[in-house]
Amino acid sequence: MGRWRGTGTGAQVQVPMFYDAHYLYPRPWTQEQEAPGVPDPFPVAFYGDNSITQSFVSGANNLEMVEVWLLGSPYGWVNVTLADETGPLYAGQVDFPETPKGRLVRLTFPTIPDATGRTFWLTLAAPASTADRPALTHALGGDKVGGAIHLNEYPRPGNLALRTYVDGQSAPAALTEQLLPDLFRLRLQQYKTVKGEGFSLLFVLMVGLTAVYLVLARPSGQSIGQAIGWLVAGALAGLLVWQVGDGRVRLPSWADVEMIDCVETPMDAEERAFWGCAEPVIGSENLRVVSDVIPILWTARREPEDWFIETAVVDGRPAIRVPGDSLLGVALDVPGNGRLQTVAQVEGEGILRFAVLFNDTVLAEQEVVGGGRPYPFDVDLVALAGQGGELRLATETIDGAATGLWVQPQLLATRDWLLAELPPTAQPAGYQFGEDVILAGYTVTPGNNGTLQVALYWQAARPLTENATVFVHLLDANGNLLAQSDAAPVQNSYPLTTWPTGPLIADTHTLTLPTGSSPAVQLAVGLYQPTTLARWPVLLPDGSVDPDGRALLPVFGNR
Repeated sequence: MGRWRGTGTGAQVQVPMFYDAHYLYPRPWTQEQEAPGVPDPFPVAFYGDNSITQSFVSGANNLEMVEVWLLGSPYGWVNVTLADETGPLYAGQVDFPETPKGRLVRLTFPTIPDATGRTFWLTLAAPASTADRPALTHALGGDKVGGAIHLNEYPRPGNLALRTYVDGQSAPAALTEQLLPDLFRLRLQQYKTVKGEGFSLLFVLMVGLTAVYLVLARPSGQSIGQAIGWLVAGALAGLLVWQVGDGRVRLPSWADVEMIDCVETPMDAEERAFWGCAEPVIGSENLRVVSDVIPILWTARREPEDWFIETAVVDGRPAIRVPGDSLLGVALDVPGNGRLQTVAQVEGEGILRFAVLFNDTVLAEQEVVGGGRPYPFDVDLVALAGQGGELRLATETIDGAATGLWVQPQLLATRDWLLAELPPTAQPAGYQFGEDVILAGYTVTPGNNGTLQVALYWQAARPLTENATVFVHLLDANGNLLAQSDAAPVQNSYPLTTWPTGPLIADTHTLTLPTGSSPAVQLAVGLYQPTTLARWPVLLPDGSVDPDGRALLPVFGNR
């Protein structure tokens, strides 16, 4: 009976710092110390054109409910969409009262019988909310259980506080996934004295000997059969109390939202977009979230001490609360057209200096007085496009003893490299790389000082799971190499795993011809795996496969 929790995302098992570069605050620990426990969830904002997607792998069949924490804007609603590799399956809308309080929201849908091992995507969107009044959900740091967060199309570490439920017929499989998921077994192998299968065997032996002892220690006059019966009944009763008390079993009659069927329900295009059954059309000029410091806070470098960092909700927006003197550093690849937006605020009496740095370069700073007006940072990162480094948020006490708040620190960008169609000047190409990447066209534009600007227009046939480096070789009539460019797409800022399906990705490379070189005749374009350097296979427009893993394109074939 009821719905039993299957897959659960988030921090399932703690990781000692000497087995992993990252650990979950409030403090590092060793085997001799007390485990710090699972940290509180982080509030994460989404609004307008932005969405949050959590991928997960179902641990049991008969999937029929998901549960997620939401805090909605009083002036809007939250669209929730469940999809698989074929596209949206079910969608629902969650409305919130005028004075909302965050709560767990349960969404049911028709049973998916063959769910075990399948990957699903749960997407949250709040189209009527704004950056000043966003909708919020909870994220967790730590180990991933079959999935990851995506902020728009950008994957980020961690997971949403998401739970899935299956019907009572799949309770045994759900229990197995809860008690011994693959990740749990892996972590046990990592830091137990007796590793691997040996520990599992010892654990089973311990449980078995405990059961034998309870049977042998039965009251006088009770038969062995009765003792075993009481033991089984007690174990089942304890299991049920644990499941119900911990919210791992939900009664089938209670749910917040019944999701509609995106496949079977008759809807026109406008209705599909309203319910979340269709991808919204996003203009490339819109400023959209690329990264958010709060959900990746668990990977951050913190100074002076780890446990002085916590999150809060301030005036309906998520924030990081830091001591007067602190430094937060998170790894970052700067996108094209990037901007960092956040609000600096002071709690208590005093003056703090807030500073935004990239590596050791100060990009912006401002002194803020406690009780005074918060200061909005809007830092232009265009000059840093394509660079990798550490984004640092620093505070320094100028006077008094106050606490600092970084409110909704987000990296945003306008994605002008996404196009709906080929430019009129582009030469069609029609080459296929691997199974899912198409080179739709290209342009070659002469520049100053003997340079050539090569724009490649890529397209993903379906979501990509593997990244690659683009190479562009400039060749003369004899096939000799004159110049080359090797880089991840869009100035190293838009890897293949972020590519949406449908739009064209404009990927520009600059080639410099050597002085006195022979005329350039051809471009050789391809993709290769960055660690093994193995080239992706290339299917030519005539259906044959290029033996060298490259597309040969006339330099000025578009003239």
